[in-house]
Amino acid sequence: MNRKRRKRKEESHQVIAEQAAAYGITLPGEPSAAERFLSPNDIGKILNLTGEAVKQWIYQRRLPAVKLANGYWKVKVSDFEAFLKARHEVGRRRVLIICSKEDPMNDVVETVQKLGHQPITSNNYADALLKSLDHHPALFVVNCSAKETEPWKLVQKIRATKALRSVPVLLTAEAELTESDAEKALELAAQGFLRRPTDPQALYQEIERILNRTL
Repeated sequence: MNRKRRKRKEESHQVIAEQAAAYGITLPGEPSAAERFLSPNDIGKILNLTGEAVKQWIYQRRLPAVKLANGYWKVKVSDFEAFLKARHEVGRRRVLIICSKEDPMNDVVETVQKLGHQPITSNNYADALLKSLDHHPALFVVNCSAKETEPWKLVQKIRATKALRSVPVLLTAEAELTESDAEKALELAAQGFLRRPTDPQALYQEIERILNRTL
C-alpha cells in the first residue's frame, strides 16, 4: 500500500480526542490506532450497560463493528453516533406503568427514560384505563402486587378493548406468579414476567426486547 493510500485509510478511521471526550473517554495526546475506536465495554459505560448487552446489538447487526484477530470487537465512534441517532429517531414511545402509591416503580421509570421513551404512571384502575386511551402506550408494565389497580381485571380490559388489545404487557411482582396467575398471564397473552426487585440490566433488556418487537 503506497503512502497516500495508507494516509487516506488512517484518516478515514481517525477519531479525534475531542470526540472521544464527549463520551467521557480521555485519550492521552494523539490517539493511537487502538484508541480511535470504542470497545463494547466503553459503550456500555457510556450507556450504563454491560459490554455483553452492547455485543447483542453487534450480533443483531444493528451496531456496525469490526472483530479483531484476538476475538475482541471495536466500534468506530462515528458508527456509534449514527447508531444513537437512529435509535433516537425512532421516536419517544409511551410506556404506561401500573403501580401502587407505595411502590412507584422508579426503577422501571428510570429504565424507560434511559431507553429514550416516555414513562406514564398510574396507581388505580380507572385512571389507568383513561390514560391508556388518551396516550395510546406502546407497552404496559403492570405490577401484579398493586392490588388497588386490580391488575388482572385491568389486563382483561386491555385485551377486550380494540384499540389496546395488541399492546404488549409486561408483568412484574414481588414473588413468583402462582399457578393460577401464570395461567391468567398465558390466557391474556402477556409478553413477559419479571420478579422484583429486578436486576437493572435484565429490566433494560426485557423492556427493549418487547418494544423492539413492536417496531
